[in-house]
Amino acid sequence: MVQQGRQASSVLLILGFLAMIAGVPLGQIALELRRNERVQFTELFRSAPSKANLRRYEKTLEEKSWVRRQVRPAMQWLLFAAFRDTGSQGLLGHEQWLFYRPGVRYLVEGDRPEPPADRSIWVEPSGGQTRRDSVLQAIVRYRDQLKRRGIELVVVPAPEKSSVYPEMLTRRAEARVDRFRSPTEDLLPALRRRGVETIDLFTLFREARRAESVSPLEPLYLAQDTHWTPAGAKLAAGAVAARLRQLGYAREGSRKYLLREVSVRRYGDVLQMIRTPGIADYFSGQTVRCRQITDTIVGLLVARPGSREGGFMNAHLKDTPWEPSVLLLGDSFSRIYQTAEPPSLGRALEPAAEAAGPKRLLPGSAGFPSLLAEALGAPVDYLLADGGAATDVRRKLSVYGEILENKKVVIWEFTERDMGLGQRGWEEVPLPPEL
Repeated sequence: MVQQGRQASSVLLILGFLAMIAGVPLGQIALELRRNERVQFTELFRSAPSKANLRRYEKTLEEKSWVRRQVRPAMQWLLFAAFRDTGSQGLLGHEQWLFYRPGVRYLVEGDRPEPPADRSIWVEPSGGQTRRDSVLQAIVRYRDQLKRRGIELVVVPAPEKSSVYPEMLTRRAEARVDRFRSPTEDLLPALRRRGVETIDLFTLFREARRAESVSPLEPLYLAQDTHWTPAGAKLAAGAVAARLRQLGYAREGSRKYLLREVSVRRYGDVLQMIRTPGIADYFSGQTVRCRQITDTIVGLLVARPGSREGGFMNAHLKDTPWEPSVLLLGDSFSRIYQTAEPPSLGRALEPAAEAAGPKRLLPGSAGFPSLLAEALGAPVDYLLADGGAATDVRRKLSVYGEILENKKVVIWEFTERDMGLGQRGWEEVPLPPEL
């Protein structure tokens, strides 16, 4: 009898488990029929069972899932409230510092073997070329393309926040801050051996952090954001300008800019990526002081609403002694404080930010491109792609031939975690045809 009871209990548990598994899709189908919507399950039979179609079906199913929309946010908030778990995108450090999990993963994993192009990214590769090798080859090829056009290339990898402040992620790093070394630091000498000019922001930021112990400075990175503070951006811009002059790619300019101090309250982008309702209320944001830079001819160094991004300095100063010879290709590290952003990321504390459609300048013309122009004493053109400096920004440039006219140097800024993308993220992109 006892044995029969155990068997009956096991059967009931199995049936209950199967009912839970089947209940979610069956409930979703019933909900879609009630709303007179197309049943997503039938999409399996509407297209060929290819990898791309199955991925698309999986993504659509996840986005339309009622259980996911209703239950997941509550579970995420419960995990955060109980265990300070910020989900798959964020990591909570000390003193309410947030870190972007994929960026930390890149630092932990370091350089990895590159999977062959004909194999799935989920299959662990063995030996052969590494991801750093792929990035190295992509940069060298692009350098060669620019060189044939008489344009120099300077590469500027932007350090991850956890590369600069590892002790804010884990206390175990407190005694080893000076000894922590990002895997990206191995890319820089490899590029130099191939004749590619680079800017080492890792050593620069490390030295600045040592100076903090003597004279407290503004942190170089935002507490709940992946990006640097205005102080970090200014330090990077000064280093790039000094190196360009040292190489003879840019001379000491005499163009003067109008400067204005503007305070901005920043709400971190890591909070936006976590996407758990209620977590943002746990953080108070961070106030930073920005140097908003205005050109006497162009005004704020940002594209006007409705105009094409990039090349606006060329458009206003072409065929003048101030025609820019420097082009910056960058990502969100160059975009922050510079161009319009969603209001959810912050607000200007002075009435200086102007509306730009659904976005707002926070504060605008105070980011890396403008700080670089100020440090050079000369105009700088820029072309940006959030999260896409590895390939997307070069795609933009490939159909924008006029912005390369009369350029002498291209500065390529990208976040170091992009190195973890390997060859799949660093595609071959041609330069635009010469005009």
